[in-house]
Amino acid sequence: MTAYFRAMSDKESYYARFADERKAYQKAYYAKNKEALKRKKELDATLKPEKVKKVQEYQHNYYLANRQKLLERKRLRYLQEKSA
Repeated sequence: MTAYFRAMSDKESYYARFADERKAYQKAYYAKNKEALKRKKELDATLKPEKVKKVQEYQHNYYLANRQKLLERKRLRYLQEKSA
């Protein structure tokens, strides 16, 4: 195994090991900054309507490209909540 691939596998394991901590941090960050992020989005909608349109187009294209995967994830979440 080359040093590059060994580094990649170490990197992947690092991200896998700390996935839960990273998700917890992100959740806390967005909860803490929810109002500021919401206000920024409102300002962007007012001052930069082209940015809003660009984001909407990106989200639409992403959904179309990943629809099956997203629906499967949604189905699994529903089944988990139903069984809990």
